[in-house]
Amino acid sequence: MLSDEKRNRFLQLLKESTKDEWVWMSGYLSALTQASIGGSSVDVSLTPPVSISSSDSSNGNLKAAPLQCSVVYGTETGNSKKLGTELVKKLKELGVQVKLKSTDTYKAKDLKEEEYLFVIVSTHGDGEPPQAAKPFLQILSETKENLSKVKFAVLGLGDTSYPLFCQTGVDVDSMLEKLGAERIHSLGKCDVDFDQVAKPWMTELISKLNTISKTATTQVSKQTQSPVSKPSAGGKIVYEGTVVTNLVLNDVGATKSTRHIEIKSTVPIEYLPGDSAGFLAYNRDEEVDRVLGLLQTDKETRVSYKGETWMLYDLLRKKVSIRFLPDRVIQKYATLSKKEIPSGKLDLDVLLTLYPSDTKLEVQSLVDILEPIVPRYYSIASSPSAHGEDEVHLTVAEVEIETFTGIKSGFCSGFLASLKEGDTVPFFIQRNNSFRLPSPDTDIIMIGPGTGIAPFRSFLFEREQSGGNGRNWLFFGERNFVSDFYYQTELLELMDTGVLHKLNTAFSRDTKQKVYVQDRMGENAQELLKWIENGAIIYVCGSKDPMSKDVDRKLIEILSERTFDTDKETSEYLKELEESGRYIKDVY
Repeated sequence: MLSDEKRNRFLQLLKESTKDEWVWMSGYLSALTQASIGGSSVDVSLTPPVSISSSDSSNGNLKAAPLQCSVVYGTETGNSKKLGTELVKKLKELGVQVKLKSTDTYKAKDLKEEEYLFVIVSTHGDGEPPQAAKPFLQILSETKENLSKVKFAVLGLGDTSYPLFCQTGVDVDSMLEKLGAERIHSLGKCDVDFDQVAKPWMTELISKLNTISKTATTQVSKQTQSPVSKPSAGGKIVYEGTVVTNLVLNDVGATKSTRHIEIKSTVPIEYLPGDSAGFLAYNRDEEVDRVLGLLQTDKETRVSYKGETWMLYDLLRKKVSIRFLPDRVIQKYATLSKKEIPSGKLDLDVLLTLYPSDTKLEVQSLVDILEPIVPRYYSIASSPSAHGEDEVHLTVAEVEIETFTGIKSGFCSGFLASLKEGDTVPFFIQRNNSFRLPSPDTDIIMIGPGTGIAPFRSFLFEREQSGGNGRNWLFFGERNFVSDFYYQTELLELMDTGVLHKLNTAFSRDTKQKVYVQDRMGENAQELLKWIENGAIIYVCGSKDPMSKDVDRKLIEILSERTFDTDKETSEYLKELEESGRYIKDVY
């Protein structure tokens, strides 16, 4: 037992420490206890705990043999990768040897070699795995290996508004168990607000790994010695940017509005062509005022949200989502208000207007059911080599949504569109390592209608700087040639300088018969086949449905006419292009 003085010092230390520091202390004490039980001496210096497996007889100290871990992520929108990266960082801080792998590049032969395997995978749509996760699930379903030496844990991401919640995570967890692997931590199931489950799940997993560890090492992790010099949130560097340009790309007569936005930072921005920028938008003042009026409460009312005290106005403006509420939130409100509300998605002001509570609604009860604002991502349209390392460019389509209370602009697109030159805005970089330029000597074919042109503008300017013999072919489409030919002057200049070798455009509203990028692909089928035979990489960026599916169908049609690799079925050949990284999509 501790003396009162030691106990008070201990409790004070706990009070002043973070959860991550609690995990470190837990593992460190566990390691000391294990070493003491084993009768071995141990260095009691305050250093991160790692796994120790053998004794060094030359000096009597224990010899470090860190755990070997793999973190495998399967993602549709990048959230699983974000969490996987975060887990890898935490494991490295413990001195664990860890590799981050994507499900779409995972090799079957690696499975039996794993020691600790942690899988973070999302569920797409109604119980479907992400496209990138399908090869990994196929490996698990086809392997004959006994995985009794593999220890594993699975974290699933999903959406409770779908009946098969986190089904891919459930499937992976079940498959690994059937193959004989040992589950060392229970399956985690994350809803849309994934941090609520993911962070405790990671903390508990790391605590268990510390318990498995037998002693502590005296080497301090490099990461603990090198603090990040820039502010960070959620494991990402947050940049404070200033808007230097915000202009409409469309010309007179356009039926839509798309903006080119340039944001400059005072420090270098670490990104590559193909990456995205993430933004946390704020709700509009008028919408917040409308909600406050419907609640008949003051903006300075104090409320609690996730353990923090907020002024209600600030919470509704900056923290919680009040737009396009999912059905799970609406049904919680139905319980609060004792109203029967049909399934659907509504803004909070519309919900309070159409279904007012018959009794005074407790503001805190309403706040408790609201979900936090989640980041929105936009492909970066600039090149660090051509435009400088201290700025990013965006191509943002302004969305307009008709609601019960009138026309509303899209949540984040409206926020970005409203920014004026000189305004400051925080943002972070979302890596996309699967959407990268190849060597400068490799041909590329870029299919990017609408705002899908953004990463290809980045690609072209980067290639202009890097040189090389690789040819560049762009397919671009929009509504009208006169008003919607984004970056026309730049593209024509890139044609003149020989950076852009071919440019095919499709403006669907200019002709009686609508023409799209896939139609232009069909018209150039024979040349496309020559480029593909020559090793060209095909990129697609833009809307998932219907554009990317139409492009898929057209590619299959074109590839069916090929005179090379004819021993394979067309669909099999297209799949091989995907698996080898020669057909790459970034669609939304």
